Amino acid sequence: MNTNTTTVTKGRGRRLLLGGLALGAALLLGLRAPHAAGDQGGPISALIKLLEVGRPVAHQALTIVPIYRTDTPRPGDFVMLDEAVKNGWIEIGELDGGRVPQVRISNLSKRTIYIMGGEILTGARQDRILASDLLLGPGTRNLVVPVYCVEHGRWTAVTPNFTTRNNIGTYDLRAKAAGKGETAQSEIWNSVAEQNARVGVASPTSAYQDAYEAEGNKRKIQAIEEKMSAIPRLMKDTVGVVIALGGRIVSADIFADAVLFQKQWPKILRSSALSAIGHQGTGKLDQASAATFLKALVDKNYQQKKSLDLGIEYSCLDDDVTVQALAFDGAVVHLAAFAQQGGLKKVIETEGPEQRIRVIR
Repeated sequence: MNTNTTTVTKGRGRRLLLGGLALGAALLLGLRAPHAAGDQGGPISALIKLLEVGRPVAHQALTIVPIYRTDTPRPGDFVMLDEAVKNGWIEIGELDGGRVPQVRISNLSKRTIYIMGGEILTGARQDRILASDLLLGPGTRNLVVPVYCVEHGRWTAVTPNFTTRNNIGTYDLRAKAAGKGETAQSEIWNSVAEQNARVGVASPTSAYQDAYEAEGNKRKIQAIEEKMSAIPRLMKDTVGVVIALGGRIVSADIFADAVLFQKQWPKILRSSALSAIGHQGTGKLDQASAATFLKALVDKNYQQKKSLDLGIEYSCLDDDVTVQALAFDGAVVHLAAFAQQGGLKKVIETEGPEQRIRVIR
């Protein structure tokens, strides 16, 4: 072998070894190798490029556009919050006698537990809403997790720990919680009060949960659920939805696979139905506008940081949209996008001939 070639090969081997050691050290520290410039949301871009949108399904003010994934990912082996609570695999309690913006969560099982941002934690001293998605590794103990209060008028323990009633916050509450702004708590309290007033609920403790419990609202929500619940079954590869009220996009939820989406879909639909009650706008979101909204997420400027337990959290907050995503092993587990008030553009209803169209063509 030529001496020069041998020298180059050995040098390259040393560089590869050092690079591998450095990357290994970074992973041990819970960090990720940086994405190339302009690709801060690498897993998000990769996901969006695989998506298609279907034909809108509308009922009264609510429009739902299904999102499909063109490949077949391996389903994640995650336990949902409801299942974990039912089986006693998770413990969620107050922190140090009770702090409004934090709770303590422990995974008592050998399974990985997924909790979606916006989940309503009920009981303890007051109901809370989870600020971000959370992936709890087996055996994680006493993890301090940021939350916001959604029950302004109570500070009396009604249960030793938190439980769940299978509800999440409306798109408005979830957007404010995801944004984590300095005024988020007061804005969330205001939104709960406005929501309850809009649906005719006088809650003695100003509880968001009471909006679901009122008998009149239960009937209205059930009627919408009956019209819309079959959306995940329209296609086996449905992984998410774009939601619009009165023809204006308000949110989108995209999951890693169809199994995960179907488990979370009832909560997303229920909260969307609550938002639709009493909504005054009219109109229907069209297929092309839903695709355009998703396509715009590719070029956003994302910040990334280590999640509280497993995975990497990506976030973006600009004049058009608030985006929050949790990635694990380099792939998005869940992405939530909420149109900012300035970005709630009215769309012109059109009827396309295609059953489904690519987001990026």
